[in-house]
Amino acid sequence: MIEEKLNKEIKKKIKKGLLILLSKLAIPIFFILIILLLVSYITDIFYIGIKNEEKSNMKSEIKYYTTKEYTEEDSKSFFDSVGDFIDGMFNSNEIVEDAEFPVVGKSFKDITSGYGKRTAPTSGASTFHSGIDIGAPEGTKIIAIADGKVTKTAWGGAGGFTITIESGEYSFSYCHSDPNFIVKVGDEVKKGQVIGKVGPKNVYNVPNNPYKDANGRPTNGATTGCHCHFTVKKDGQTINPLIILKGGDKA
Repeated sequence: MIEEKLNKEIKKKIKKGLLILLSKLAIPIFFILIILLLVSYITDIFYIGIKNEEKSNMKSEIKYYTTKEYTEEDSKSFFDSVGDFIDGMFNSNEIVEDAEFPVVGKSFKDITSGYGKRTAPTSGASTFHSGIDIGAPEGTKIIAIADGKVTKTAWGGAGGFTITIESGEYSFSYCHSDPNFIVKVGDEVKKGQVIGKVGPKNVYNVPNNPYKDANGRPTNGATTGCHCHFTVKKDGQTINPLIILKGGDKA
């Protein structure tokens, strides 16, 4: 997670240095005051801290931004690993218009495994597949397909890192997600809101992870590659996601 903090001390030093420079140039004091006022408006100095909750270390650098006005006292803003804005409550504010599919930029043709009985690619056994698999590269955005409330952001065993949203009688789970969640339990989300991203195939921060690839490396649940496993439940029972996805052959 990346946190930006305004550093007022650095800003003071910049203004002081600018004042000395302008004075040496013999610029009238009236114009100096105008220049300093403009600098105060357009320049804020932020420390960029990359938080690692496990190792508790911090890296920093200086960046420059135009001033942003906040409506709440002591508001803070955050950015995720690719620069998408997250508000002071760590919620993504990005809405994908006319979103009807769980993974941005993907469609029904990208479903690599359907709902129902199948031969599991990880074990070769005949199993019941509780959702649909949507093939997508790591980092592809995942969206809420309906308004709802986040009830889970955690490791989900075979599902890997999972986000679950409840919406009335339905619940939607997005599995094999990026472990750097951008929503948290209790958040209210809107249809089309970006709630996460397709996670990596391999993860190394899960104690006693039983899932491994052919090379013995720990994986993001029972998976052979990057994708989003999307599960829909109605009144606690899994149903074919194509029933509720607009444009699906069950819709």
